Amino acid sequence: MTTTPTGHVPTQLGHIALRVRDVEKTARFYADVLGLTLRRGGQRIAFLGIREDASHEIALMPLPADAPGPDPARVGMYHMAWEMPSFEALEALHRRLIEHGVHIAGYSESNSSANVMFFDPEGNELEALWEPPAEEVERIRASGKAWPQLERVALTA
Repeated sequence: MTTTPTGHVPTQLGHIALRVRDVEKTARFYADVLGLTLRRGGQRIAFLGIREDASHEIALMPLPADAPGPDPARVGMYHMAWEMPSFEALEALHRRLIEHGVHIAGYSESNSSANVMFFDPEGNELEALWEPPAEEVERIRASGKAWPQLERVALTA
């Protein structure tokens, strides 16, 4: 493994471009359920984001309606994760997912974070994650209270 000189490495992920069969439906999901802002969109391509300092975090690129969906047995993206600012924000998103009938894939057990895994309308797996800083983890542990967890819903196929 080689060493890269400081200052010559990426600073953050700029955006992800997803190939989807239905740009409009998928853009509505990312806007209405996740709360992203549609920056530009139409049937051909859509750009959505949350950061004020970026043009977008997600680009949706069209494929034909009969294009095969994601395949968990093939090489490629497993999931993308969205960071949540608080456990309460994660709970609110979790409620929206349930209210919109979003397919929940599961939850990870942890004593220092909380999450929910779910699918967008095209079958791409996503994660919403609350991962507090070390000081907050220690404060919660010192309080003697149980680690915050989402109320699990029955998983569907």
